[in-house]
Amino acid sequence: MKRITSRFGTPHLGCTLLAAVAVWVAPASAIAQDGAVAGTIRAAGTTIGLSTVQVEVLGAGQAVVVSGLSGSSGGFRLTGIPAGNYAVVFSSPGWEQHVETVSVTAGQTTSVAVEMSEQVFNLNPITVTASKTEEKVLEAPAAVEVVPTVDLAEIPAITWADQIKNVSAVDIVKTGLQQNYVVVRGFNNIFSGATLTLTDNRIARVPSLRANVTHLNPTTNADMERIEVVLGPGSALYGPNAANGVIHTITKSPIDYPGGTLSVAGGLRHQGAVPGQPETTAEGLGHIEGRYGFRTSDKFGVKLSGLYFTGEDYFFADPVEVEKQGLALECQEAGYSPTSASCLNFAFGLDLSNPDDVQTLRSSVDNVAGGRNNTLERWAADARADWRPTEDWNIIFAGGHTKAVNSVDLTGLGGAQAVNWGYTYLQTRAQYKNAFAQVFWNKSNNSESYLFQSGRPLLDKSSLFVTQLQNASQLGNSHRLIYGIDYLRTEPRTEGTINGQNEDDDDINEVGGYVQWEWQAVRQLELVAAARLDDHSRLEDPVFSPRAALVYRPNQENTFRATYNRAFSTPTTLNLFLDISGGTIPLGGPFQYDVRAQGSTGDGLQFRRMNGVPDGRSPFSPLRGQDPQAWVPTTTGSLWDLAVRVVSLSNPELGAFLATLPPPGDDDVRIDSRTVNPTAAPGQDPFFLTPGVCGSTDQAGQPICDLTAIEDLPVLNPTITNTFELGYKGLIGDRFLLSANAYYTRIKDFTSALKVTTPHAFLNPFDIEMWLRQDIGLPAPQARAIAVGIGGDPNDASEPGIPLSVLTYENAGGAIPSAHLTYQNLGDVDLFGADLAATYIAGTNWELGATVAFVSDDTFDTGTELVPLNAPTFKTGWTVRFRDEASGFNAGALFRTQNGFPANSGVYVGDVDGYGTLDMNFGYRFPGARPVSVQLGLQNLITVNGTCGLDADQGIPKTSCGMFSRMYQSFVGAPLMGRYGMLRLVWEF
Repeated sequence: MKRITSRFGTPHLGCTLLAAVAVWVAPASAIAQDGAVAGTIRAAGTTIGLSTVQVEVLGAGQAVVVSGLSGSSGGFRLTGIPAGNYAVVFSSPGWEQHVETVSVTAGQTTSVAVEMSEQVFNLNPITVTASKTEEKVLEAPAAVEVVPTVDLAEIPAITWADQIKNVSAVDIVKTGLQQNYVVVRGFNNIFSGATLTLTDNRIARVPSLRANVTHLNPTTNADMERIEVVLGPGSALYGPNAANGVIHTITKSPIDYPGGTLSVAGGLRHQGAVPGQPETTAEGLGHIEGRYGFRTSDKFGVKLSGLYFTGEDYFFADPVEVEKQGLALECQEAGYSPTSASCLNFAFGLDLSNPDDVQTLRSSVDNVAGGRNNTLERWAADARADWRPTEDWNIIFAGGHTKAVNSVDLTGLGGAQAVNWGYTYLQTRAQYKNAFAQVFWNKSNNSESYLFQSGRPLLDKSSLFVTQLQNASQLGNSHRLIYGIDYLRTEPRTEGTINGQNEDDDDINEVGGYVQWEWQAVRQLELVAAARLDDHSRLEDPVFSPRAALVYRPNQENTFRATYNRAFSTPTTLNLFLDISGGTIPLGGPFQYDVRAQGSTGDGLQFRRMNGVPDGRSPFSPLRGQDPQAWVPTTTGSLWDLAVRVVSLSNPELGAFLATLPPPGDDDVRIDSRTVNPTAAPGQDPFFLTPGVCGSTDQAGQPICDLTAIEDLPVLNPTITNTFELGYKGLIGDRFLLSANAYYTRIKDFTSALKVTTPHAFLNPFDIEMWLRQDIGLPAPQARAIAVGIGGDPNDASEPGIPLSVLTYENAGGAIPSAHLTYQNLGDVDLFGADLAATYIAGTNWELGATVAFVSDDTFDTGTELVPLNAPTFKTGWTVRFRDEASGFNAGALFRTQNGFPANSGVYVGDVDGYGTLDMNFGYRFPGARPVSVQLGLQNLITVNGTCGLDADQGIPKTSCGMFSRMYQSFVGAPLMGRYGMLRLVWEF
């Protein structure tokens, strides 16, 4: 494990707030009076310079004559020392104290070269993420876990998400071999960005979409120095969207880590029999990565790294995708005819008299007909140059590119085929003493991806531009300020495929500033207070984020803390500007509803109303000579007229009879409000009564729907998270590290995942039957048959009735009547939680570890709706590691368990079962001057409480199987994951 040379973590630059920085204080150096002491400080046995080492020159009686800190490359210089003999003491937490005796001559500089040895370094590593300043883990005023270099190097991982499996409170939704959605302390989602992810201080999410897509990060495992995970809110320093925590990947400097690494790996993944694929399968995978760092001196170095990965992903047959694929194949057989009912499922919003739209139809149909392409392929390249012209300067230029050649990724609207999705970043960062600045640019470039259910393209050429500035000032011996400013500009560019009608007005600017005050009140007690103010161009009011921490250290080995954090998450561009079709609800013939994902816009979404009841739109309006987008009053008479015309299409005689009847009045036949269920599988009821609107029943037990209770959607507010936390982290003896945290969190204005908010209007079948029998005089059997045909049979999902219209927002997008899925603030959520991590060094070669994480509930009642945690409430992890440097052998095992939970994210709704998995890794380093090692990683070697898959002969679920054959599902819509392994050969040169 090597120590970093950066003084601060994420630096901040924001020209728009420079005027707000009233004081720019930097510690003043003593002016040379007599003599000087200068030199370098290195980690023992390496060329890595150690920064922020306390250097004290002691005179008679151990009095401090002068003191200072080493610079970013380990250099130091102390001046103003009278001639004489002195003891120079070098100290830094986690390192053995070192003392040198020197003789100082007036007018001359005495040179010293020092090497310092680590002290229990594995249990108290360096972190920069919690306070955005370099400190040991035991000093941090927050819960921080660090995955060190040695752990990263021993596990053949496909992405960095595989490296943090056992960090306490980390929740991972694994949707494929390389696809993951990772959060801290719950509230995961498909396409989640709830936790802030950084790479070398740079925001590493996909721009605009704000999703943490791990396989689009160009960083290679060989180039990772460590991964730091901050458990809990971090908005006071990091700004918006760090409410759940921070995951920070830090890469290796070419100056500190010269030389090369080449890794070649191959392996197999195994999956038992699953629906749609009744045979047991084993598929190959390959992974090549390399890194080379070259330095010309201690002042300049460059590095290059890259990777290539390919493999056959786990198979999954989404029932809705299978249904749509069948329709697409029928459309192909019909020659893409616009008159074919199957083709019309893919023609929504298209003008089929336009040749370009006809080509779009053909392309969409072909995309859906092809089904999933599970052959994964991606490559990445990364470059960086480090320049340290003096001890006080550190300047870094970096850039990288990833190309997801092919991948299956899940979205809130269902699965998507990612084809040639490119991700590029450019970054410049600089440090001078305690000042830090950076500018970076992230860019997506994708024009070939598409949704599986509709076949429609997903173009994303969005970008994120960020400038940040940060400085730290020492005020006397016991006070320090850290302050900074940020500017973020998000520019969505989707060519109308994702943001639709909002494409021309969807940019977002965010400006924020912060200050953190650290007061060492007494030797054992530190007070930390921070405040941040952010302005979002699409929100009416700025957001204030305070932070406070009381840290008590009875000694260097133990830390107790009490903290308060107010963090926030702003609406994403998807929350605000999304406007995309996810498929259709086919009704037969040319009639269909669009299922459309809609952002709330900067103005919210409002219904057009008559007498307080929202109006709707109907695909059946052309039957009475109207445009499908014509407004339909939500009255019994208007809907009855549409119902009669629809019945006439299939049964002209019955339609003619119904047309002769006087239409029922509003008091005769009530209107039911039913919301479409986008996750309904074939045979399930595709509609359910709208909660909160149809909340009561009449004397006959029939629902009463108050349509005036259907509310407009206001503008989205930021989600505010207030967290109170107590924590302890300490070394017990010199071999046992314990970290324990307990917290209470209140989340205000929780923002939902995509959910249907526009219900359909049905005529109540019970009322129709009673009206036909009592007012018209029809026999009961005939009246009931008509009522079921129009209104549906509540007891039979195969008789859903006719959705006569959909209540529609005036400012919603779409070219045909649409059921809209959108985001809304649901209310407040309260929860308790705790997480614990322990590590024990058992002898020279053995290390044992355990983690436990607990959250009070898996669903939370906000008073209007249940909010899902989308993560387990209880999980554990147990690790055993063996390392013998003399023989070159290492081995490790990780056993993880978690309980089940209800899942609700976009179109993915259902229950996830609990399970446990065992991972193992083995390694051997061959002796020699240029090390070569071989490593074997086995993931999901054993799965406990998983499924056995299907019987290959009968196609029904197995009731029993061997422990090596079980599979697990991490989320609804994710494939069943079996075991996979990689054998890796690593050459270091």
